[in-house]
Amino acid sequence: MAYLRFIVAWLCLLTAFPVAQTAPDLKPRPRYGDPGYVGRRITFRCDGCSLSDVIQGILAKAGIRFEFPEAGLWQRVSDTVAVTDEPWNEALDKVLNRHELQATWSEVGRLVIARRMTPVAAGPGKLGQLLTGLPPVPPAVATLSQSSRAIEAERFFKEGLGYFRLANPDDSRVALARFGWATRIFDEIEYAGREASALYMLGASFLDLGQPGRAREAFAFARDFGRNAGNQRASLLSEASLAYLDLLDGQPDAAASAAKSGFDFVRSATARTKLSGRSLMDRELDALLITLAGRMFFRLGDLEAACQAFEMGFDAYLALDDGARGAIENAVWLQQAALRSGRAADAERAIRAGRSLLSAARSSRLQIAFLAWMGVVCGEAGDLDKAVELQREALDALRQSPDRTLETGLQWNLARTQAALRKYAEARRSYEAVLRLSEEGDDSFWRNQAQEALSRLP
Repeated sequence: MAYLRFIVAWLCLLTAFPVAQTAPDLKPRPRYGDPGYVGRRITFRCDGCSLSDVIQGILAKAGIRFEFPEAGLWQRVSDTVAVTDEPWNEALDKVLNRHELQATWSEVGRLVIARRMTPVAAGPGKLGQLLTGLPPVPPAVATLSQSSRAIEAERFFKEGLGYFRLANPDDSRVALARFGWATRIFDEIEYAGREASALYMLGASFLDLGQPGRAREAFAFARDFGRNAGNQRASLLSEASLAYLDLLDGQPDAAASAAKSGFDFVRSATARTKLSGRSLMDRELDALLITLAGRMFFRLGDLEAACQAFEMGFDAYLALDDGARGAIENAVWLQQAALRSGRAADAERAIRAGRSLLSAARSSRLQIAFLAWMGVVCGEAGDLDKAVELQREALDALRQSPDRTLETGLQWNLARTQAALRKYAEARRSYEAVLRLSEEGDDSFWRNQAQEALSRLP
């Protein structure tokens, strides 16, 4: 018996050595996501395919089992991939990074594709001071059920778009309130996708009213909420707007990439679905995005790309109901880009198109607003003298009209342009006119704006 125990012990000791020697070979092999991982090489090409097809194609080539729970949501987002004998993980990383997606391993060993979450402040007051000073949601709406408040938020958002399209500061004030209400409600019911769109339009209204600081804050929130909720349009548009504000501040680093991303996104979207195949909101955001891409190309000196973008923007707005504001904006930018390119005939055609839209406006009030808006866009494009001329023309037309409700906003536009021209005495007179006009009502917004602007004049 003792001899048997000796034999067993000797055999155990003998077999221990190979186990110890081969233990390092039993470590799990690195997999996707581990430092230094290099995947098998693949050759794969997919031109203008849906994003979900691109991702599934790469992973099928790699032989990886995966899950893409929200693949259907990305069917209408297109991408192009062309790789030849390259590691599959590198191709996948590029696609995921472009669309703010991430891949993580599940407990059962499948690669799960999901939206990359961007940290957003949580808890009450997560929007900080952004909505400070805006009117609260009407009490009658605040007491409704969650589903009814969501319906009201949609209504407020659409009303805001309607006022925003009227292209003058007085109506942008009303749009600002509507977008503020929509943002508050979407935030309360945690509807982040729609909140991203409302926040973007809130920022656009702040920018219309000469408040770039608050616009920047709204765009940053819209970008983060858009990423978290998969609202790619709102996210791209917000990133592009932030890049444009940086460009205006002399920081052009992100502008070229943002302009190209916006241009490529809209071109892909229209190529895949045409204008009639997208929702009204998608078409609105695409029109805004392509116009913004053109403005960045213009300021970066890429006039050919700018002209292409403005032509696309003009067509996109013409296809929208009440899209005259955006179409006129694109016509003016197109004229300015053509003039700088030495294409006088194209410039003349562009401005004639803008003027024809102005003349076709359904009321004299709207014609005056569009005329002044044409001046605002000329000023942004750098033709400040023409901007002043158009705004004075709008004021002269207003004085012959019985409806003087636009006068405060028109004086505000004129004052800002005069200040940009460094005609400070004239700007002071225009700001003082805003003060006089605002004294007649209880709303202190224009008084505060004019007083702040006067304090900044030399």
